[in-house]
Amino acid sequence: MKKQLSSIDLHYLVKELQALKDSRIDKIYQPEANLIVFSLYKANAGKKILKINIGQCLYLAEEKEAYGEILGFGMLLRKHIDGYFLTDIRQLEPERIIKLSFKVKDDEKHLYIELFGKGNAILCNEHDVIINALERHDFRERSIKPKLKYSYPISNYNIFEISEKQLEELSKNSKKDSLVTSLATELGLGGLYSEEVCLLSNTDKTINPKNIDEKQAQSITNSLKKIINKKIDAFVVFDENNNVIDVAPFDLEFYKNNKKQKFNAFSEALSYFYSQFKEVKETAFDRKLKELQRITENQQKTIEELRKEEHESRQKGELIYHNYQLIKEVIDELNNASKKHSWKDIKEKLKNHKTIKEINEKERKVIVEI
Repeated sequence: MKKQLSSIDLHYLVKELQALKDSRIDKIYQPEANLIVFSLYKANAGKKILKINIGQCLYLAEEKEAYGEILGFGMLLRKHIDGYFLTDIRQLEPERIIKLSFKVKDDEKHLYIELFGKGNAILCNEHDVIINALERHDFRERSIKPKLKYSYPISNYNIFEISEKQLEELSKNSKKDSLVTSLATELGLGGLYSEEVCLLSNTDKTINPKNIDEKQAQSITNSLKKIINKKIDAFVVFDENNNVIDVAPFDLEFYKNNKKQKFNAFSEALSYFYSQFKEVKETAFDRKLKELQRITENQQKTIEELRKEEHESRQKGELIYHNYQLIKEVIDELNNASKKHSWKDIKEKLKNHKTIKEINEKERKVIVEI
């Protein structure tokens, strides 16, 4: 399963999401810690649902689910941008960061969605000063905290603007043993698109990047340009067992032998792809139901114990009732003896009594056998 969208995936997704510009926020939800949902309305286009899985992906969902809860950051977003208009959507290329700009009258706010690492969502004012973040962090190179200016790590090379000379420089200084690994990590292409570049450029992916010549650098650069300028023709990929294994914004040489399913939009393909791996989340209703079931089970257990006690007590009562005269005689005998003798003496004298089996002189209790 593809865990996170790559920079190239975001490049194509943002193109589709431009259709959301000028939509008004109708409602904001945060039913789970890493899930933020925007219900957006645009004149002549109707309602759209933008689903953001922090650290993983974002896409347009066909239908709104029933969200019963809203967590703290979602409440913050409602407070600051509910009812605002979405005025701009863009990727901070080449990073895996989406910037959503919201505005109403003269007030503007920005929401940055980070899709690398564990991900984050950072709400800022018009000057990019942090209002608050889903996760506050102190990194060596930056801090994500309220009242600080938002900053993000910037790659040394921009895959959307890289030149042949820059690619040669990257390859020459590479610390990786293979070209495909260097493109994936040092250039930030990710595994799939690094494989694709190697296939399109007809370059051995296992070659040491330091050994790339000028002609190969030109071919790799041209192949990269082709990849970032494709027309969206989205699809999901299946393995030989018909399991969904990937999603992409256009057809890939890497998957030429795999079965595929095409979609009208990349966002639609993403929605389908992630739905195949959807975890069953425990809702507030589920938790309440589970709690009630636990209480019911405990009550049932208590009832069974009380019934058992009642049965035992009833048996004891009947036994006492049937031997009432004997018990009364024992009690009378002990009461009379206690007026003339100490309990210690009484205990000694009744040591071998056939009915009285034990006397506790401290608590003045007697055990009789009936």
